[in-house]
Amino acid sequence: MQQLLKASILLLVTAISGIPVYAQSDGNKAEVDFSKDGRGWSFGLNVGVYYTSKGTANFYNGNPSNINNVNYVMSNYYWYQDIFHALGAHDSISVAGLPQNMHYKLAMQPGLYAQYSFNPQLALVIEFNYMRLKTNDAISFEVDPKTYATEPDLRLYPMRGSEERVYADIGLKKTFPKTEKYSWFVMGGVNVNSTKVKKSAFYVEDIEYSMINTYGNSSYIPNSNMQTYEVYQGGIGFGMFAGGGASLTFGNVVIEPGITAHLLMVKLEHYNEMNPGIGAYVRFMY
Repeated sequence: MQQLLKASILLLVTAISGIPVYAQSDGNKAEVDFSKDGRGWSFGLNVGVYYTSKGTANFYNGNPSNINNVNYVMSNYYWYQDIFHALGAHDSISVAGLPQNMHYKLAMQPGLYAQYSFNPQLALVIEFNYMRLKTNDAISFEVDPKTYATEPDLRLYPMRGSEERVYADIGLKKTFPKTEKYSWFVMGGVNVNSTKVKKSAFYVEDIEYSMINTYGNSSYIPNSNMQTYEVYQGGIGFGMFAGGGASLTFGNVVIEPGITAHLLMVKLEHYNEMNPGIGAYVRFMY
């Protein structure tokens, strides 16, 4: 993911370095030298929010069929004993329930934007946006299950997941001028995305129990200086995007509020279906 961000910055720097500029008469400013037919590069920054489908959020619910699952923690003798004592149990504990309908929170979405205009109405757009998605729910434990009819002793504790995503959108933008200062636009194209899982865990009395196996073929033993491994979960996915908005021109600065919708596949094991997402942003272009 960091490589994708570095590549986006390199692309922008490379493009900027090839733009001819000229000095204005006051000698203090430089502008892009657009040709008379409107050809030229523009660059900008995005600030926005994004809401993605819950279709992949259950990747973090600890289900035994998931690569990160609650059984990985509960089957370890030492972690089980820690949880057993934290819950004040006398006989046994068991997982009584796992979340079945997890969803992502609204995420901030900063980004980089580049646009090459073929003419005032048509442009090629390249956009990179970053987001950190989080999902929260609860795991249920039953403490000292009874063999006779009585109310079970159920305890709820947080379950959390987080991931990083980078969206690269490449497509065409069609502008419809209205006045010298105002126009509106539509855009669409293909999406390439990179996802990296950062956290998949539940918490008992503020102690984190990660469901990501960082010990390889070994089982966790406390105070043993065990070797841990860097675990990469995620990968490259594909999809499409479409959106639109307005362009407001103030001198050499263009402000574009807009909305972008995606339909894409995110690379998470067993959760590779196409899912929607939608974001709102304000873009500042020079």
